[in-house]
Amino acid sequence: MRQLQMKKLLTFPRLLLIVAGLLILVYIGLDKHIYKTTTSSHQGLRSKVFLRNGSTTEKIQAERMEVLKSYCRKKGTKNTKLPSRRRFIVSERYKLLYCQVFKTGSTTTLTMLHNLEHGERRNTHDMRALLDDLPFKRLNTYSDDEVRIRLETYTKLIIVRNPLERLASAWEDKFYYAPSRFGYRKQYHSMLETLSSNTLKTKIGLSSTLPEGSDNKSYPIVPFPAFIKAVGTNRTDWQDPHWQLISDLCAPCHINYDFIIHTETLAEDYPLFFKNAGIVGREDQLPEVRQRKGDTLFWDFYKQIPIEDLWRIKEKFRVDYEMFGYDFNDDIRRMLGR
Repeated sequence: MRQLQMKKLLTFPRLLLIVAGLLILVYIGLDKHIYKTTTSSHQGLRSKVFLRNGSTTEKIQAERMEVLKSYCRKKGTKNTKLPSRRRFIVSERYKLLYCQVFKTGSTTTLTMLHNLEHGERRNTHDMRALLDDLPFKRLNTYSDDEVRIRLETYTKLIIVRNPLERLASAWEDKFYYAPSRFGYRKQYHSMLETLSSNTLKTKIGLSSTLPEGSDNKSYPIVPFPAFIKAVGTNRTDWQDPHWQLISDLCAPCHINYDFIIHTETLAEDYPLFFKNAGIVGREDQLPEVRQRKGDTLFWDFYKQIPIEDLWRIKEKFRVDYEMFGYDFNDDIRRMLGR
């Protein structure tokens, strides 16, 4: 039922997407120098990870690390802000540091880290309501010397995600399904300014009233096209950690990460991470392999997005694309193939 509702909200002429895709693919020929050959080979290797061949998984991990290091060597790090220490979760039991990034499977990872640290077996469903109250150790509670020691000696983990898929997931969660959606609709109500009055009438099909006891105004859903237009701008009041660049949140050129997990292959990547981090006998905490919504529904969201808005997103998230081995051009091909 949810997917039917979403598809009704997101209906758009397929012809426009095909035309848009053809124009973008023409541009690809002029833009090949931007995306290095490492990204395309990376995508090919990634598809083989489901074979669960240890050597293949290790090769993929080595390639991800090399893509990141190569970017940092070539682009430099002078203008990168250091991340907030609070963003890093610390496991003293296993000597781990995890840079928490929303919409990359962070609830799954926090559940796993909590269970590992405290010997528990909580599930992600139960953890969602408890995350803010659980006693996670964060790097901002340590002294400068303690921080330095942990950054130098602990195993450091970062989890990344395809930028377009992460944006779609953030919109679906924060503006459509999550209990906090009413607050997000209110906070980012001004995103509707990006749409013309005529477009607003056709795009807004659903609205919800804030819960009793809060502001009694009605705040409609911010349509996905309005969200994408807003994210593509530089307006600070439209920015949020749930869709902020991962490269800004975790500063991978400043922090020497030891392991890179992709949300797209989260369950397949974690066994190797456990092995490298020396986590033995807790295989019960490994996430299950399952069908991901990102493989199906999320890509349908972009059928209604104009070329110029996709291009702004590409430019804004260029660093994340290049750092982590994703390819915008491949994303366009996937959209056209649906």
